[in-house]
Amino acid sequence: MIDGRADIVEQAPRRPRRAGIVVLLALLAVPLIAFLTGRDTDRRPAPVVTAPAPDRQARGVVPNALYPAASGTGGTRTLRVTFPDGSRAELTYPAGLNLASLGARPYTSATLSGGGTAEVFRPLTAPFYGEAEIAAGRPKVRALTRSVTLWPGPLGVDGAGQVLLFGFGDWRVALQDETAGMTFEQRLAWAENLRGRLTPDGFLTLSAGGPLRLSRPGEVRDGVLVGPQLWLGGLSRRMLVIAPDPGCGRPSGGPSGTPVVDPRHTIAGSACRDGFYLAASGDDAFVRSALKDVRARAL
Repeated sequence: MIDGRADIVEQAPRRPRRAGIVVLLALLAVPLIAFLTGRDTDRRPAPVVTAPAPDRQARGVVPNALYPAASGTGGTRTLRVTFPDGSRAELTYPAGLNLASLGARPYTSATLSGGGTAEVFRPLTAPFYGEAEIAAGRPKVRALTRSVTLWPGPLGVDGAGQVLLFGFGDWRVALQDETAGMTFEQRLAWAENLRGRLTPDGFLTLSAGGPLRLSRPGEVRDGVLVGPQLWLGGLSRRMLVIAPDPGCGRPSGGPSGTPVVDPRHTIAGSACRDGFYLAASGDDAFVRSALKDVRARAL
């Protein structure tokens, strides 16, 4: 200790001698640690810890549609379907249309009456992405029953009110209200009287009780066909709507009205024969073949 550092410490009037030794050892330890650390750096670099990247992929979002199995070989396929009213049909079509891969969704409508108020007519649709599509990242307003919830209306849609979302098994069916909206009692009547049941092959059928009445096959309202339908497609540009219509093929029949179609799809053409009304959208080749070659037979 000839560098004088210890003597300076010892001369401090209020510091004991051993405190100087501790300080000296600490000073000597600093360069020693730096030396050892420098030697080790080349051989064993310090690990770099990074936070995991956030998972931006939505989980649990699956199409609210049924992909039934088609049968047949060669150039023709057969598909058996069930409409929301429980009626069934067999579709025969060219294999190139690949209708089974489009996904089938139910559509119908119903009217609520009674209670001394005006009738309330509303469509019932199956949004392609189910609850995720209706929620759009927002919380629900409230639960009406164990299987019916109330959600905010779609953003940016004029005249649209809140949405009642019905859960029937894995299926989700939406009732889009209007701006004025129904009363709480009317919404509760919908929630308590609309019932759903799944067929063995997964199609959804609906029934109603009390003051609620489902629209009949071929029923028209303001020039629009609002009876039970199946929508094939909607995820891509291709879409085919099939609706039972008893007036098709009769001498005094013909298309009863324009079918209700997903508003994101514009009807490119339609046909009505053998008791079924068909409307298609998408590329020209698909529309031509769907309306010309698809055959529906009631089962």
